[in-house]
Amino acid sequence: MKRALLAERLAALQAAFDASFADPARTRAEEPARALAVRAGDRRLLVRIEELAAVEPCRRIVPLAGGPPGLLGLVGLRGRLAAAYDLAALVSGRRRAGVDAAAAGPAPRWLLVCAEHPDIALAIDEIEGHASVPLEGARAAAGEREGAGELVTEAVEVDGGPRGLLRVAAVAAAVLRRAQRGAERPKEER
Repeated sequence: MKRALLAERLAALQAAFDASFADPARTRAEEPARALAVRAGDRRLLVRIEELAAVEPCRRIVPLAGGPPGLLGLVGLRGRLAAAYDLAALVSGRRRAGVDAAAAGPAPRWLLVCAEHPDIALAIDEIEGHASVPLEGARAAAGEREGAGELVTEAVEVDGGPRGLLRVAAVAAAVLRRAQRGAERPKEER
């Protein structure tokens, strides 16, 4: 009797296994995206984790004279140099008051390293937590009027308030465009 029950169970498992190949494939896109809740200046944003190569404590940033807007300088990250940009300045269009203890403003505490361009790091003030970004429920961001434009196109309700959803690839593209425009200017204009 036990053998018959075991054979039945085995046949049912085989049938379920075979039937699973007939079902449409499930993707990770059906799951909510994981994100970091961050603060950059006065902006509270969400950053999708899959858009980041790393999150690093902010080390000493060496300022560069005549760089594009938002560029804080160069920083060493795991044996490589990266251009550190002030995310608050990129999103709001306002420069940070200072980046070190001798300057008037507070230095950023964290660097978000872009996955597509690991030579670009975004300086932020604080990591406020972890969040899940639902697939449904994102709405057009109101941040466009504040200069965020293409960088923050959606807002998500998290912890009772809206947070802009940062598009890291768009930030990197904007940074690269600005750097290219700066490189094309004649020396006397810089």
